[in-house]
Amino acid sequence: MCGIAGILNFTDELVKEDMLYRMGEAIKHRGPDDSGVWTNGKVGFAHQRLSIIDTSKDGHQPMHASDRRYSIIFNGEIYNHNEFRPELKAKGFNFKSTSDTEVLLYMYITYGASMLHRLNGMFAFAIWDEQKKELFVARDRFGVKPLYYYLDINKFIFASESKAIFATGVAKEVNSANLNEWLMYRYVAGENTLYKGIHKLLPGHSAIIKPNGYFRDTRWYHLGERILSHAKINNPKKWFEETFHQSVKYRMMADVPVGVLLSGGLDSSSITASLKLSGFKDISTYNIGFKDYVNDESNIARQFSDSLNYPFHSINLEGNDLYHTLIQSIHHLDEPLVHMNDPQILAISRYAKKHVKVLLSGEGADEIMGGYVRYKTFRYIKFRNQMYYILKLTPEKYKSNRLKKLERYLKIGGLNQKIMCNASNYFESDFDDLGINYLGISNDYRSRIMQEARLVFPNNPTKQLLYYDQHTYLQSLNERNDSATMAAGIECREPFQDYRIIEGIGTLNTNWITAGKKGKKILFETMKHHLPENITSFRKIGLSVPWIKQIKENENLSELWNSFVNSHKFNHEILDKVDLKPAIAIINNGESSHYESLVLQYFMYYIWTQNHL
Repeated sequence: MCGIAGILNFTDELVKEDMLYRMGEAIKHRGPDDSGVWTNGKVGFAHQRLSIIDTSKDGHQPMHASDRRYSIIFNGEIYNHNEFRPELKAKGFNFKSTSDTEVLLYMYITYGASMLHRLNGMFAFAIWDEQKKELFVARDRFGVKPLYYYLDINKFIFASESKAIFATGVAKEVNSANLNEWLMYRYVAGENTLYKGIHKLLPGHSAIIKPNGYFRDTRWYHLGERILSHAKINNPKKWFEETFHQSVKYRMMADVPVGVLLSGGLDSSSITASLKLSGFKDISTYNIGFKDYVNDESNIARQFSDSLNYPFHSINLEGNDLYHTLIQSIHHLDEPLVHMNDPQILAISRYAKKHVKVLLSGEGADEIMGGYVRYKTFRYIKFRNQMYYILKLTPEKYKSNRLKKLERYLKIGGLNQKIMCNASNYFESDFDDLGINYLGISNDYRSRIMQEARLVFPNNPTKQLLYYDQHTYLQSLNERNDSATMAAGIECREPFQDYRIIEGIGTLNTNWITAGKKGKKILFETMKHHLPENITSFRKIGLSVPWIKQIKENENLSELWNSFVNSHKFNHEILDKVDLKPAIAIINNGESSHYESLVLQYFMYYIWTQNHL
């Protein structure tokens, strides 16, 4: 796991080493163990290394082929890299290291871009071909590893984080055209970001760039096509059990200690139980808790870890520590926080770094196996009109906030709109009440993915929703997870995002996904005999942070909050139209407002503009 960055000039200007050093320094936190730069005329690479596999100097990057034709920088892990070594040795390659980087380089030399389909891993990498004078960049199937780029008539710049691109002198400007999408969905999906000129190479995509300005983006992985061509799974439970345990074992490949982010929920507990069943010893578990908070799961996590004889570590993040970690989290993400738990993940990752260099996480399980409460609506979506009218006729005093949100959600027009808004905290009717009658959101990527979902799963709204989330909402979670863990120099691995699991589940009957109290039936049925009852029956919480409570109890956070409340202006038309004063007044009075999440979203945007932008 590392940080990568590079430049390809389209003019006669040579790439300067000091520019590459600045890019590397901007993302040094991603790889504090080693660094390297390489220039070759109009192309140059910078690399920050977090040594996980082959921690010796033989794994140093940038890495070059013996004839110096090819040069590579790589961020991520190829879990099945050892399976390719005999094949490559038979073709005449002599290995100088045990690193997966060298295997990746030789696979590309041998098979070109077609080798991507054989890789099981998380990755973003760049390879320069000196003979062809072309740069090849690629990203893993589901976007676990990031790759940002800037392209104009003079140059192509890429990096693991936007801040490394800004280190070259690219202007840091908000793209106001994307603010309405960020406001509604909390995330700019697809190729675009909140910054002008900064783009994402999409998951499952690669690109070729040449010094004459040529740029061609290719989709090398299409989840829908893989699902449609997948062989029938005759015994889903047996298939899942074998594939899940193998996925967990794959992600234990490391020459350094490995731990688990253990929340106490079904997903991370299943990973931990799988490790025990496979005979892994000396596994440490890590948890972040909250004092005097009803949604704290740390005691459940501790009990389970203790039962497996796995050392348990838990911390709280409060007061000034929370304040400082919040500011740092926004710096590392490069965009405003929207999931609201980035500081907690950063804090526990920093603590875990004292003991391990790799953490396993349950990220992605909900989007793959239907674990969110919001998915339950789609089990009965054909009755949406009836549900809406029942709620409409129900007296307000009998409606919880969740039922009120459901009523507003069911009011949304067509099924496609309901799918696209399912992950949103607020809907068009909410923004109408706040003074914005038309957000004017237009994102071709969201529309393309929605169309794909309908083609792959006709007449199955639940699976359409999951497919859509896997290409949108999950990407925002992956970016959050990467930035928060890599900020601490920790590699985070996600067993549920193994492509074999996601493709296979896409072929199964929907009951294997949504049936049962919590959904995720196939995981529950597989692991229920290996987990205690207090985990299998506990209500789903997730990493929920009591922000308002924390803000009121800490002087620095309160001061920041008051500054935000009194400023209220962001110099962007779409944001300034929203009148948050009534909701803020309710919150300040200690009452509950269903606009609390939106106020916090604005609060994080305010902090971002003050401390990062």
